[in-house]
Amino acid sequence: MDAVIQMLPPSLRRWSTYIDFPAQHQAERIFQVIIVTFSVIGFFVGYFLQELWITFAILGAGFVLANLVVVPPWPFFRRHPIKWLPEYGDDKYEKKTEEPKEQKKEGKKRQ
Repeated sequence: MDAVIQMLPPSLRRWSTYIDFPAQHQAERIFQVIIVTFSVIGFFVGYFLQELWITFAILGAGFVLANLVVVPPWPFFRRHPIKWLPEYGDDKYEKKTEEPKEQKKEGKKRQ
């Protein structure tokens, strides 16, 4: 994705292109609701008019609408910013690890 973003003009590269994790779930739900709604409407309209192409046209319109709503990273998809962990190797957060002491297991000898 970064390679695609680098191909964009500089004026478009300044916009954020991510959506957070709760918004991914929300976007999936919005997409499903739009597609199912348009499918049901398209089925009934096509059935009553006895035209199959109307069914597919309504379903196609729902697909286009769903993509316009879900695919762009709209600001309402970025309400929960991602909290990243600190960079590995940072002295402030680096834990000192001690080597574990070797413990000898003394068990009963079998004869």
